[in-house]
Amino acid sequence: MLRFAEEILLLLRDEDSGDIAPNYPPHLLDIVLAGAVLMDLALEDRIDTDILQLILVDSTPVGDDLLDPTLADIAEGPLNRDAGFWLTHTARRGNEIREKALARLVERGILEIEADGLFFFSRNVSRSRRYPTGDGTTVEEVRLRIMRVLFSDDIPDPHDIVIICLADACGIWERILSIDEQAEVAERIELVQKMDLIGQSLTRAIRELEQPDAPTPDEKKQIPRVSGLAFIANAMGIKGNLNTFLLKQYRALGPVFRVQALNRRFIVLAGTEANQFVARNNALFRTRENWLSFHADVGATRTVNSMDGPEHIRMRREQAKAYSRKLIENRLAEALYIVQQDISSWPQNKPMPVQHTFQRIVTRQLAMMATSTDVKDYVDDIIAFFPAMLDRHLVSRLPKAMMYMPNFRRARRRVEELGQKIIEEHQPERRFGQPTDYIDELLALHRADPYFMPETDLWISVLGPFLAGLDTVTNITAFMLYELLKHPDLLERVTAEADALFAGGIPTVKDLRELDVLHRAAMETMRRHSLTPMIQRTVSNSFEFEGYTIPSGARIFLALSLPHNMSEYFPDPQRFDIDRYTRERAEHRQRGAYVPFGLGAHICLGSSLAEVLIALNIATILRETNPILHPPDYKLKIKWLPVAQPKKSLKFKMVRR
Repeated sequence: MLRFAEEILLLLRDEDSGDIAPNYPPHLLDIVLAGAVLMDLALEDRIDTDILQLILVDSTPVGDDLLDPTLADIAEGPLNRDAGFWLTHTARRGNEIREKALARLVERGILEIEADGLFFFSRNVSRSRRYPTGDGTTVEEVRLRIMRVLFSDDIPDPHDIVIICLADACGIWERILSIDEQAEVAERIELVQKMDLIGQSLTRAIRELEQPDAPTPDEKKQIPRVSGLAFIANAMGIKGNLNTFLLKQYRALGPVFRVQALNRRFIVLAGTEANQFVARNNALFRTRENWLSFHADVGATRTVNSMDGPEHIRMRREQAKAYSRKLIENRLAEALYIVQQDISSWPQNKPMPVQHTFQRIVTRQLAMMATSTDVKDYVDDIIAFFPAMLDRHLVSRLPKAMMYMPNFRRARRRVEELGQKIIEEHQPERRFGQPTDYIDELLALHRADPYFMPETDLWISVLGPFLAGLDTVTNITAFMLYELLKHPDLLERVTAEADALFAGGIPTVKDLRELDVLHRAAMETMRRHSLTPMIQRTVSNSFEFEGYTIPSGARIFLALSLPHNMSEYFPDPQRFDIDRYTRERAEHRQRGAYVPFGLGAHICLGSSLAEVLIALNIATILRETNPILHPPDYKLKIKWLPVAQPKKSLKFKMVRR
């Protein structure tokens, strides 16, 4: 059988969204997982309980990393403590227990984890509703077993009795049963509880702990505000180095603080505390409000960026097919041709803007991979349209009048024309015998479910890869080239890898992923130059975080990448050091410390594609040219919002090898 902690997490998994314990209070999850560990120790004859105390029976390790840390604590801890004490003590390890249990479920092939951190049953489990237990046998999925016990007179297995008792003690039924169903099975649950001969004192202790002491109104803490002249100091701080500003406030005020900048007021959640909280509480945040004006402008109802909850999960799963490894592999030669073709047009030994150069390359690569279309004639229009739209609608940087300027209006017409052209070229009768791409999947979804994917949303959704990936791949690659040119020794090592990569002909995705020095240089680039220092969300449901109440409807910014600049996680954080990612140091493995592609439900869907294109483009450039920073002593200047990007003053010269 699986451990109780594993089965509790499976019981709490939302089958539609893939989220674990959505809307379930974090403190309750910690308590129920602690209770699960103690129940398993009792079944292993390591502990016993009575009304007054929890008794150590045998301190011999079980050989299970879910149970042995708690067993060791009990063996080394104070005597004559009751079950409530050890529940509280073990609950402090709730996150650790959760992560270990989920990792084991993935390792056993019961769950599959997707790029956004959500968990879905593997194909075999989803069809059979049975999963392997690790001893060569299979067992029926926990929710089916428990529902059969509750809605029948079957005699339950002792293992399931414990699960029912844990679930009842921690209010799990409210999350998985309707009100009518809860009333229907109430007597049955009471009867099953009387069969529990192992953990009655534990379940009593859980009930006593399940409701944290609620502060009285006078005791509730006020969220600290950033000091100084709100309309001047804060605005200047954010306009300058945003990372420095956020870190200064975090050090002074903690992981929650209020900021006012010009006419905007918002709450900031920051640090690893915020990252760990956000990673397991998707249902508390939504993004729809950020995109309302954008949708109104393009005549759409929504895009994947603005969706939340189950519809967002569904759309991500539909679009994930377009970012599969197979699709990238099939298009890699075309992506290589595009960057080589662009390089052939570069003037020798003349300054070129780094960002615009990569924008041209990446725009065509994304189009080819996602839409099977060469957009060479539309590149300048795409580059003019999407960044301006984000500047206007996400950060209100551009005045509305800019949207009526002739250059922008022309770019818009051309982009709309491109969207319609791509749709027409992907009609089924024109795609016979062609490999399936993102547009094929999108149009198939429209035909199958026009309510979910209406025609009004098609053209902007067709161009979604540019909206989602253009800035990501472009800016990371530009930042990375800058860092390589500033570190000649590292540039030499990456160039040597690039030469070896192409020695065998056209590389594969596997070859690109095995570029050790280049890969670690990319990781360090994403740490030093995080693209999203802050991401905006709206609070869907009020919650408690670090002792503060965050009200529903509040506008918040999540400073997810703040830990990238904190010396306690990355010593000497201003130094560009690719050895942080060696197996020995593994600084990025610290919980909540490294989040280059975001966190939660809206984590970057195309991260795998981005990593491949970054490696391919840098390796190809270094294989064919000797780039030189212009001027050699140039110091990087950054535009911070809506995403961090190098300013146009970043330039380089090219000398052919």
